[in-house]
Amino acid sequence: MLDVLKSLLLPQQYIPHGHCYLWQTPLVGLHIFSDALIAISYYAIPMILLYFLRKRQDLPFKSLVILFGTFIISCGTTHLAEIWTLWYPAYWLSGGLKLFTAIVSFYTVFCLITLVPQALTLKSPAELEIVNQKLQAQVAETLQARTELQKLAEELETRVKERTFELSKALIDLQNTQLKLVQSEKMSSLGQLVAGVAHEINNPVNFISGNITHAENYTNTLMQALHLYQAYYPQTSPELLSELEDLDLDFLLQDLPNLISSMKLGVTRIQGIVTSLRTFSHMDEAENKQVNIHEGIDSSLIILQGRIKSKFNQPNIPNIKVIKEYTDLPLIDCYPGQLNQVFMNILVNALDSLESHYTNNTLEDNPNFPQIIIKTSLTDDQEVKISISDNGQGMNENTKQKLFDPFFTTKPVGKGTGLGLSISYQIITEYHRGKLLVNSTLGEGTEFVIIIPLFSSKL
Repeated sequence: MLDVLKSLLLPQQYIPHGHCYLWQTPLVGLHIFSDALIAISYYAIPMILLYFLRKRQDLPFKSLVILFGTFIISCGTTHLAEIWTLWYPAYWLSGGLKLFTAIVSFYTVFCLITLVPQALTLKSPAELEIVNQKLQAQVAETLQARTELQKLAEELETRVKERTFELSKALIDLQNTQLKLVQSEKMSSLGQLVAGVAHEINNPVNFISGNITHAENYTNTLMQALHLYQAYYPQTSPELLSELEDLDLDFLLQDLPNLISSMKLGVTRIQGIVTSLRTFSHMDEAENKQVNIHEGIDSSLIILQGRIKSKFNQPNIPNIKVIKEYTDLPLIDCYPGQLNQVFMNILVNALDSLESHYTNNTLEDNPNFPQIIIKTSLTDDQEVKISISDNGQGMNENTKQKLFDPFFTTKPVGKGTGLGLSISYQIITEYHRGKLLVNSTLGEGTEFVIIIPLFSSKL
């Protein structure tokens, strides 16, 4: 193998190419310099193309570029062979390199001919610029459309939220209106029933009240006549004396005035209850009137007397004590029926709290007697302040926050509807433009504070 290479590179049977140049140094140097420079350039060009291809993987016709680089390298090699044959006549090797170069160049030409139609279809720089501008315009339109679509989506989301809020508000308003209608219908029916009962009771009570005075006078006259008869006719027949002893006349004469006084007291009490029922029966009145606020409170207390005087099933715990600390107030512009409804709801809740607290605990657990304190006053801003407090079980912060929510109740199922305080809050805040506040401590009691304007001009 080594001999073959020597015969190719160092053949002795041929004359070196330098003899053709008569070994003239300038001429030999010119050819050496030219061939060397061409070879260096031919080798440099493929290296640059290879670097370019590695950086631009997206270029078309990469195989043709590689083939063209191979052709250039072979051409550079033939020029190096020209330099070698100046001294060593390896003409077979030089011819073989030229043949390889010819084959590569011919194949390159063939590939160029087949690729020219495809290359002609490529866009010119001007056409590419136009296409690029169109693409940029389309990208801009796409971005604008995306921005508009996002804006429409945000507007749609905002509208959905607004409509949802409006629907929720409308639903809440509808529920509140239904609650008001139901409660108003109940209170209207109750007011009509109470007014009818008061009217029916009032007639016979007035009849009894008007005649009991005459009955008392007649009784006194008969008793005086009987005393005179006994004084002037002390002697009676045995039969009459026996009958008088059976009747116990002395006890009848002594107890009859007490009986008449009790009847008068009962009639007076019934008249007071009827008056309170009439006051309370004004609940269905919707117009604004000037009323004495204390009469509304007292009427509610009279109606609740049965519960106020109830026992706690423990003999050592007294009845509920109601303490009234009224301040002289002028007549107040308000809706008396609705305001009486608020007083009734708050007092009922206070009684429920006291009953639950004192029934479930012993006197040692509750050293204070059960009581309800009602205070009224006039503020510097010409507003009426009404405070109703109890020393019952109180409530925690979570209950206070939900206290005026519709249908919220801490009472067992079937005992409370959760509407009383919610409607009371609406009556005070919406109809009277006032405030309904609650202060409570668990285990110590609860205070409701009502603040309403004194004059109707503020309503």
